[in-house]
Parts: sequence; structure tokens; C-alpha cells
Amino acid sequence: MKKILAVLIFFLVITMVNGHTEVFADEHNTTLNELNDRKIPQTFQFKYNYDELYNFLGVTEEDFQSKWESGNTITEIAKRQNITQQQLILYLAEKQFKSLDKALEDGDIDRYFYYDYAISYMKGDIIEFINRNPNKKET
Repeated sequence: MKKILAVLIFFLVITMVNGHTEVFADEHNTTLNELNDRKIPQTFQFKYNYDELYNFLGVTEEDFQSKWESGNTITEIAKRQNITQQQLILYLAEKQFKSLDKALEDGDIDRYFYYDYAISYMKGDIIEFINRNPNKKET
């Protein structure tokens, strides 16, 4: 009786494992097919809305331009307005995510591009944008 029960349990376990393997294989194959069928190359370029940025920073366009031409970075302008770099990054990331969402919805990019950009590039692009100024004098 114990042998029969052990054999039944063995076959039950084997059946369950095989069922999960097939589901994983189907999901894996679907993912591989999606990756192989991707439209490449895909590009995404975020265009900053400076009027919204001025509003977020609490400065006028003239004030911003004056500070920019004097060599101030966006981070430095924000700091003068009591806005931390982290708050600035989160604000700009939210704007970029909205733009990425639209590009994904419109079919301009696929979800893999979306994930890759969001994970690998977005923060670096924002930090470069807010910390560079070609008018800045080297010290």
C-alpha cells in the first residue's frame, strides 16, 4: 500500500512539474518572439518644456535666461529657489515618464525600449541636463 501511495505521489509531482514547465516555456517563447519581432531601431528624445520648467522653478523666463547666461546650471537656479536636486530630478522624471507613456501608447516604442530607457538612461540624461551649462566658466 505504501509503495502504491509513493508511486502515485511521484507521478502527481511529475505531472505538476511538467505542467509548470510547459507554462514557463510558452511564456518564455512568447517573450522571445516579441523580442525577435521588435521594430529596431527605436528612438526617444524628450523635449523639455521650458515654460513648465520656469513655472516649477518659480522664475520668469527673463530671470532664468539671465542666470543661465551668467553660467548657472538648472540645479543652481533651483537651489536658489529652495528646490533640491532630488525634487528637480523627480519633477523632470515625471515629465519624461508621461512622454514615454505616450510614445508607448502611440506605438513609437515598445515596452522593452521603455524599460531599458527608464532603467538605464533616464536619470543620467536628467542629471546631465540639469548640471551642464555651456556658459559656465571653468574654475
